[in-house]
Amino acid sequence: MIQTVDHPSDPFTIEAAIAKFGAGKVLRTAIVALLTRSPKPADVDTLSNHLRKDIGLGPTEPPPEPWSFVR
Repeated sequence: MIQTVDHPSDPFTIEAAIAKFGAGKVLRTAIVALLTRSPKPADVDTLSNHLRKDIGLGPTEPPPEPWSFVR
């Protein structure tokens, strides 16, 4: 048996937002949303080995020994 759940939909329109909050606030919020940058995704090299394993990557290699560069 498949159960279906009906959610009452509240139709959201720009006109309803303008009527509720005002044209200036809606316009200002839209402009800010367009101009702000989303944060850069995390660099894979900075993830812990546990998180790397979760996304299917191998563990990080240990850093080279400091005296290996002296030769």
